Amino acid sequence: MIVYVESPAGGGGGVKERCEIVEEAMASALLEVSMTASAAVRANAQVQRLGDLRIGEQIGFRSMQMRGVKLAIPQPLRSTRVNNSVRISAVTAESSSPVFQDSLKRAVAKKAVELVKPGMIVGLGTGSTASMAIEELGKLIAAGKLKDVMGVGTSYQARVLARQFGVKTVDLNDVNVIDIAFDGADEVDGQMNLIKGGGAAHTMEKVVNTMAKKTVILVDQSKVVSELGLTFPVPVEVLPFAISPVLRSLVALGGEPEIRSALRKDGPVITDLGNMVVDVRFPGGIKDPADLERRINMIPGVVENGLFVGIVETVLVATKDAEETVIIDLADYVKNLQQAKNDAAEEKASSS
Repeated sequence: MIVYVESPAGGGGGVKERCEIVEEAMASALLEVSMTASAAVRANAQVQRLGDLRIGEQIGFRSMQMRGVKLAIPQPLRSTRVNNSVRISAVTAESSSPVFQDSLKRAVAKKAVELVKPGMIVGLGTGSTASMAIEELGKLIAAGKLKDVMGVGTSYQARVLARQFGVKTVDLNDVNVIDIAFDGADEVDGQMNLIKGGGAAHTMEKVVNTMAKKTVILVDQSKVVSELGLTFPVPVEVLPFAISPVLRSLVALGGEPEIRSALRKDGPVITDLGNMVVDVRFPGGIKDPADLERRINMIPGVVENGLFVGIVETVLVATKDAEETVIIDLADYVKNLQQAKNDAAEEKASSS
């Protein structure tokens, strides 16, 4: 069945975007919003206009393929220490490898679990960095350095990993408070606003992180951005029977929605709560994360979205200081980014 979703356009008219509904046996209708050629051009232009995102043109660009469109994505940053302060510069292609990223994630995970005290109830996030934090927490428990620690998992994966690494878990409904929660993020801006949900667990993550006395977000340097939404879509968890009206509403908000497809099965990703996930791109970026979070959640059929605004108190960033891995607070990292930008501008001015 072919349907058309009408999205707002200039001059009071509407632009109809072609959507295909593919019926799956014993599954809800799967609606896949096609990205038009013009939308691809707009997305490519937006990425190339990232400007000061991760220092923009000063750090060089690498190419990648996304939806068949060649996009220019900033490379991660490396820091160097000058006069006892961390300075930011571009990294090589080797430094942006998965091994390099994993080393940063491991370092920030080890640093984070040092905040856990005996007897605490700990929120256990979902994703690659959070998984390493669960493993490091298990090592401290096994070594006898932490006792009577209980974990509250934000997903089936988190609970399985906790049991694997010796972290006892408890159901969320059986606790009144969570002392500290650890989680990762797909993007974080300078105001500690986040996009989460790459692991399709953002609904439970938001519940756990909101309950926690302190939420600590663990990221490597590649996740820090100047504006949310320019490179990573906003995940939206949706009730399966409401998928079509929700998609129309997301288009009306200026988004480009696409149902997330599973990698090792045909059809859509289904969350631990039995819902579908729609990834929504906003080519112009997200100017007001709090307003967009509220507006998306007001759409009937939406369970929760991946914008986290005003929840996080601490963001730890793993970066490189020459050959040493350094863990610094987000505010200090952003300050270093701005200093690097100013230095690059001064160098350019002096050489011209």
